[in-house]
Amino acid sequence: MIPLKYQVVGEEDYAFGISIDADGGYVIDSGTYTSEPPRKGVLTREQQQELLEAIRALGLPEEHPMPQGGTAFMANLTLGAEAEEITYPFWEGALEADEALNRLVRLLELI
Repeated sequence: MIPLKYQVVGEEDYAFGISIDADGGYVIDSGTYTSEPPRKGVLTREQQQELLEAIRALGLPEEHPMPQGGTAFMANLTLGAEAEEITYPFWEGALEADEALNRLVRLLELI
């Protein structure tokens, strides 16, 4: 599995993050001002395969800065092992226009 991290930070202390390691182990932090404890587990082979296919389809993501006056949450997608990782910041409104990025994010949200 390609290690990855996906983080969204929003209004009113909203934060959502998923970290997946090379072995398919994951930690999900989801919470607001009434934070919930992190959820941990291991991806199935099918989940790992779907995510790998989505990452390959994404290729090198395009930059998606928030347009002036935009109100969506900002997100960061980090791909690769530590010291080789690449981080792509984007605003969530970009998911409507970037089908490959949308597919990857939706798969992560299903975990």
